[in-house]
Formats: sequence, structure tokens, C-alpha cells
Amino acid sequence: MVNTSFFRVLLVLCVTATGFTSAEYFQGDGTAYTLGQVSSGNCNFMSYNSLAPTNYAALNEVQWNNLGNCGRCAQVSCVDSQCADQTASAIVQIVDRCPECKYGDLDLSPTVFKAVTGFDPSRLKIRWQFVDCPNPETIQICLKQGSNGFWVAVQPTNTLVGVRSVSINGQAANMLDGAYYYVVSSSKPNGENLSEVRVTLTSVNSEVIEGTYSLTAGQCTNTYRQFTTKSSKCSIRRNRN
Repeated sequence: MVNTSFFRVLLVLCVTATGFTSAEYFQGDGTAYTLGQVSSGNCNFMSYNSLAPTNYAALNEVQWNNLGNCGRCAQVSCVDSQCADQTASAIVQIVDRCPECKYGDLDLSPTVFKAVTGFDPSRLKIRWQFVDCPNPETIQICLKQGSNGFWVAVQPTNTLVGVRSVSINGQAANMLDGAYYYVVSSSKPNGENLSEVRVTLTSVNSEVIEGTYSLTAGQCTNTYRQFTTKSSKCSIRRNRN
């Protein structure tokens, strides 16, 4: 259930202080692997874009950014000399990490690898960039199982573009080590009231969405809102806390 008594949207320009240009492409090795369930990826998604079960990808360790690029979408094409059609492309959602992959590498679903290369899984050169996720519907705020008033871990999912930061009841949240959840600990005597949690999301484009929601551990709550700034080619860097 969602409480929309407080909601605001702020639009600003895309921030490029990260050092990446707004239309940056990356190049590396494309490989393929099989992921049984989207939720079993390192992002640990409780909800995800409808394309994710077939068009998923694991991001290389260098660009993993401590889970910061989870949920973002990328458009991939083959630039290897073995690929007859280098105009073929597909969009994937980042749901997992590839620890052994180098900068620019993506480990793709077999379906996507075949679609963009024309080959069964092997190792070929690819080119890709971050793009808006297609048909993301509305943003979900998922509360991690085990959360309570003193330890609140939320996961924003189904976003059009990447999320740069999250605050919970005005407190800046830190990324949970090992899974895509933003966490705050409460020092209030009775903890946070989970039936009225103010969540503020800031996208990689610096667009802000804020609302107050009733959250239940192990479940996702529909915000009925979505980012509107369609400039998802900015990247983010996050240091470990």
C-alpha cells in the first residue's frame, strides 16, 4: 500500500562530474552464462524489468561500482570481425556481477549473445552503452526481509535510469555489502515507523523522486511514479563505506 500524502519531483540537468561523457561507449569481451533466477544475481532483485529473465547481463568488476549500476540497462552490439552483422543490438538489464571480467566486459544471457553475434556462446568483442530501460512501468520500493524499525533496507527497482543515491526519512542510506539494498540504522527509541517511510531517490541524471510509503518486510510497494529524464548515459562511481 502506498501513501502519497507527500510527493515531489525535481528535474535538473544530467551531472557529468563523474568523468564520463553523456554518450560514452564501452568496449570489451562479450561472453555468456546462464542465470537460473533473476533474483539469484548479485543484485538480489526482488522485482525487475520484464526483459530481465531473458535479457540479463553481469557487469565487470571494475564498473560494478559496489552494486551502484544494478538495475541499469545497456544496449549491446558486436564489433568483432567474426560478426557478420555489426548493426544488430539488444538491450540488457544489469542484474549480476562478473568478478573475473575486465573493464568493458559483459557476461550476457545466451539469448542476447546469440542475437547480437549470431554465434553460440564464446568470447567476442562487443560495444555497449548505458540506455534507458524499456517499458519499466513504475518504480517499486522493496523492503528487505528481516528489516525492522531499527534496520531499514530498501531496494528501488523498475527504474527508467540508474539510481545514484537514496535517503530514508531524511537520512542518507549506505549500500548494503553484497546485495542491492540501501540501508539506514535508526537511533530513535522506538525505531522508524515502517507504515510511514519517506524515501528519496536521486537518479544518475539528478532527478529526484520523493514519497512516503507503507513498507512491509519481504514485499515491494508501488510508488506509481517513474523518473522522466531520459538521459541515462551518465555513469556513477561509488566508494565502499
